Amino acid sequence: MIYTCTTNPSLDYFISLPELQRGMDNRCDTELFDAGGKGVNVSIVLNNFHIPNVALGFLGGFTKDYYLSFITEYPYIQPLFTTIEDNTRINLKIMDKMVQTDINAKGPHITEEEFNKFHQRLNGVYAGDYFILSGNVEEEIKDKIVDVIRELSQDNVRIILDTDRDILNRCLDAKIFAVKLNDNNIEGDILEEGKKLIGKGVEYVLYSAPDKNSYFFDKDTILTSENDSASLVNVTGSSDSLLAGFIYGIIRAADAMESFKYANAAALATSMSNDLASKEKIEELYETIEVKKL
Repeated sequence: MIYTCTTNPSLDYFISLPELQRGMDNRCDTELFDAGGKGVNVSIVLNNFHIPNVALGFLGGFTKDYYLSFITEYPYIQPLFTTIEDNTRINLKIMDKMVQTDINAKGPHITEEEFNKFHQRLNGVYAGDYFILSGNVEEEIKDKIVDVIRELSQDNVRIILDTDRDILNRCLDAKIFAVKLNDNNIEGDILEEGKKLIGKGVEYVLYSAPDKNSYFFDKDTILTSENDSASLVNVTGSSDSLLAGFIYGIIRAADAMESFKYANAAALATSMSNDLASKEKIEELYETIEVKKL
C-alpha cells in the first residue's frame, strides 16, 4: 500500500480580482475552496492513475469536515487523518494581474496525545509499503516525525521524503528509498547534491523546479529532462505530480528512464492545466517527454 503523509494540510481559499489594492476595499471576481497539502496532492494524482492509497495527517476544528468532503470525492483515496482539537489552517491564495500571492497560516497545535494516536495508526504500515512524507513539518513535532521515519525504515518500509532539509539531513542515517529535491531544500549544485545523496545510501533522487530542467539519480544513472516553460499555466502541485508519476512508474516495474518520463509527464500535465494531472493527459504527454542520460 502507498501512504502519503501531510502533517499540516490546509483548506485553500482561492480568490481572483483585477488588481489587489492595499488599504482599500477589494471585491473578488471568483472564489473557490480546495483541499491543499503536498502529500494530499500526491494522493490525488495517484488516484487519477487509479492507484489506491491512504492519506495520513492531522485534521481538526470547524474546517475538518469541509476538508474531508473534498477528499472523499476520490474513490482511490482512503482518508485516515488523525482528528485534533485545533483548527486545520486556511491558506489564502490571491490571484491578480496573473500573479498569485499566497498567505499561508501557521497551522494547528498538535498535542502529545494526538500525535500518539497518529503514531498508532502506523502499526498498519508494513515492509514493502511506501510512506511518503511531503511538505514542511511543524517544529513542535519534528523530532517525533524523525523518529517515525527511522522506525518505519527499520521495518523495511520504503521511505520517500519531499520535505525540509533539516528533516532530510537528520534521516540520512536511515534507509531512504527516494528523495525529491527542489530549490527550497537544495544546498548547492544539483549534480553534486544528487551524487552526494546517492553516496549516502538514498536509492533514488529526483529534482524539479519551475522553468528548470528536472533530474533523476540512482547509483548507475543520471538523467535530465528539459521543462517546457512556455506551456505553463499553473505550477501549483506540479512537483507533487512529478513524485506521483515517478511512483506510478516504479510500481509498474518500469526502468529508470520510463519512471522518469512518467514523472515529467505528470508534472507537465499539471502545469498545463488548472487542476492536478489526469491520467489521460499524462499518457498523452508521455510520448513527448525527452530524457537525456548524462
